[in-house]
Parts: sequence; C-alpha cells; structure tokens
Amino acid sequence: MPPSAPQVLLRREVLAAHAPPALDAVQKQVVAHRGGSLRVLGAPGTGKTTTLVEAVVDRVERDGLDAGEVLVLAPTRVAAARLRERVTARLARTVREPLARTPQSFAFGVLRRVAAAADEPAPRLISGPEQDLVLRELLAGHVAGVGARPQWPHELLPALATRGFRGQLRDLVMRAVERGVDPVSLAELGRRHGRPDWVAAAHVLQEYLDVTALAAPGAYDPASITGAAAAALADDPVLLDEVRAQTRFVAVDDAHEATPAVAALVRTVVGSAGELLLVGDPDATTQGFRGADPSLLVDGPGAVVRLRTAWRQGAALRQVTQRVASRIGAVGGAAHRLVTGPTEPRPAGTAEAHVLRSATHEASFVAELLRRHHLEHQVPWSQMAVVVRGGSRTSTLRRVLTAAEVPVDVPATEQPVRDQAAVVPLLDAFSTALALAHGHEHPLDAERAVALLTSPLGGADAVALRRLRRALRSQELGAVDDAEPGGVVVARTSDELLVAALLDPV
Repeated sequence: MPPSAPQVLLRREVLAAHAPPALDAVQKQVVAHRGGSLRVLGAPGTGKTTTLVEAVVDRVERDGLDAGEVLVLAPTRVAAARLRERVTARLARTVREPLARTPQSFAFGVLRRVAAAADEPAPRLISGPEQDLVLRELLAGHVAGVGARPQWPHELLPALATRGFRGQLRDLVMRAVERGVDPVSLAELGRRHGRPDWVAAAHVLQEYLDVTALAAPGAYDPASITGAAAAALADDPVLLDEVRAQTRFVAVDDAHEATPAVAALVRTVVGSAGELLLVGDPDATTQGFRGADPSLLVDGPGAVVRLRTAWRQGAALRQVTQRVASRIGAVGGAAHRLVTGPTEPRPAGTAEAHVLRSATHEASFVAELLRRHHLEHQVPWSQMAVVVRGGSRTSTLRRVLTAAEVPVDVPATEQPVRDQAAVVPLLDAFSTALALAHGHEHPLDAERAVALLTSPLGGADAVALRRLRRALRSQELGAVDDAEPGGVVVARTSDELLVAALLDPV
C-alpha cells in the first residue's frame, strides 16, 4: 500500500534534518584530512563543532570505521549530550557505545576495565556534594579540636565555616590533585612563595586523601580520575594496545577547555601514530578556574588550520565583535579572529551600547527592552537571551525580570542543586531542625528566618511579611507597657521577634 501524504512529508523532513550542512573550502579540507594530528582554530560561529561532526561522519561512512572506534570528547556532560545527538542524527543509525562523552566518562571506563582485570571492586566517582561534605566535616573537626589543627592565616579564620571558603578550598585541593601535586609538594610551594594558606591547605589535602581512601576505596574525584586513567594505561602496555586498537580516531571538541590531566590522557591514547582532531578557540577558555589550559590546542602536535567564515553573524555584528576582539590579548594568536561572512547575503544585525548607573538600573533597562521587543515586535520569549558576565549577577537580574513579568528560565546545569530555589528552603528548614534537636543556642538567624517565611514553605510575600513584623512589634510593645513598675524591659527588634516566632512550637 502506498504511503499516505503525512508519511511522505515526515520522511522528507527526516531526510532534510540529516542532510549534510554547507561547508566552505577550509572545512572540507579538515573533513578530508587523514593521518596524524590536526588542530583547528576558529572564532565563535565559524563552525568548529559542525566541522568536527562532519569529520566523524566522513570517517564512518567513507572509511568504514565502526562508530565504536571513534572517540569524541567534550568538556561537559551537556556539551557531550548535544554533540552525541548531532553525530547520531547525521549517521542515522544506532550504536553500541556513546558517540560523545566527557574525558571523565572515558577515564571511568578505562579504570573499570583495570578493576575488572584485577578482580577488584568497580570504581566510583565522588560527586561535588560528597567532596563538600568531607571538607566541611574536616574543618568542623579542626574547630572542635579533633586532630592537628592547620595553621590558617588569621584573616581567614572568620571564613572557615562558610560555604564560599569550602568552595575555594576544594578548587585548590582539586587543582593540586589534578596536577599531581601531593601534600608535601603543596606545603613546600606555600613556604617558597610565602603562602601560609597553601601550607594549611596541604594539611587538609592529606586528611582528605586519607579519609576518602579509607571511607571509599576505589573512589575517584573528577579532578583525579583522568590522571589515574592515563597512569593506568601507561603502566599496562597490553591494556594500552587494546584501547588504541578500539580507538582509531579521537576528536576533541572545545579542546581549549582541556586540563593537563585530560591532555595527558589524550596523548596516551593517541600515541605517535594515531589520528587526532583538536577543535577549539584558545581565547574562549571559560574553565580556567577548574584547571583548563589551552596549551593542548595551542602547543599540541600536528598542523594548524584556521576557519575563516563566520556563519553566525551579519556584517554589522561581525565588525563590532572584531573591533572588541582586536583589543583583547590573544593566547593562540589573533589570526583565527580575522573572519569573513558567507557568500549568501544575511541580515547585517544591529548593536547598541548603553551605560547605566547601577546593576539595578541595568536589570530594569534589560527588562524594559525585552518587554518592548515582545509586545511591539512580537518576538517570542523563547527567542530572547540575556548573557550575564558572572553568576553573582544572575540572582538580581532574575528577580527584576520576574517582577517585570518576564518569564525567566535558568538552565539547571548552571546552578548547583544546593543553590536552586526549590532546594534552598528545604535545606534551611532541615538545618534549623537539626540545630534545634542538638540544642544549639542560636539555631536560626534573622536572614534565614526571612528567607523561610518568603519561600514556598512559608508562602509570605513582602506585604504579609511587613504585616507580621508590625503585629509582632505591637504585641511586644504592649507587653513592655504591661510590665511591672520598676522592672527594666527592653523591646526586641522585629528581626528578633521573627526568629522567636518561628522557633515557638505554638
């Protein structure tokens, strides 16, 4: 029976989705390259990821490689998932192994093979919250006098119990582990460079390694797992030959985000005779605070190809970005920034600059601009985006946009679970209940009380909170007036009354 019209239309749409994209001459050169290593540099919008996808598809369809013989790496889980979807859609087939993964995922697979060969327990990856919990318990033990206490600088003592300090300490510890710096070497570096905080952190690093080794044998944190996999491959020539035989082509997207440990793992797997494709922009590194080093892309092996066509922007926007980029220091040279537009005409685009007095005025201006484009120009909310320089500005902007009735969607991957709006009040309530159960003298402060009252758990808005403050204050002042003559009674503030009211079981 002949297919119906909707079936034919659907089939045409699927074929169109899988059609190869238009490539310029340089991109076609990269796709056709064979033998050895190749580094591809390009500014944002020049089609770096598209070129990588087409290079993978070309090796599978033209060279006959099995999809499992191609290793595609991306720096994050989100990037790997998107890359996996693009490659799978182009190949239009099912595969046994993930077509794109993070370096940590690949390293975990290597260590799992090592554990299986040695008849040892399977490895386990320590998550970020687990690391934070271990560090918090170690610091709390130091305060309680358990074990030897590190000699932290005096100016850091007030910050030891804060989450921000633990985050900074974890970054330092992870970067040391990632680069193979043991506690003794870290302490020596601290003494050599006059950094007593490094010396104290070395003490914490030694305790962290001891605790995790005893409590979770065979467990690896994200910073150490890639280095451990590279060392395991270097120590086992048989396993290394097996991995190289199963990995005939390695492609790394956003290679400028690779850490030294990831670079070592990639070089170990590829060797001197393997095929390697590195794609990225050395001036676009955003994971430097996590140890990313663009040297793998800048100083890596093989020839260098620069993509010259900017597919994403019109002529006016391209001129603006090039004027700005030309004044910024370049890590990999500025040659890959000199781009031209595609041959087919595109809208030129517009760019405006506005100087405002404060962050609040800036957020209000952005909200008004978004509303105007939505109401006057019928631009859907889903086609608008606000780029923020740092995460600290996100909360203020989100609050102002929400008050202006602009729907806001912050990707969950950009926020740790503990900082998400639905989780924070639960954690605050649990911590307060635990503090009460342990008999703490001050289980709740005014700031957390206000946060609990205005959260979905409390359900109060600003008006209800103001009325509650006035009612509690009025009751307090009435109690002061009714006190016995001669007694000294001081009325409590509204903050103190809020805390007392929340802690009252009645």
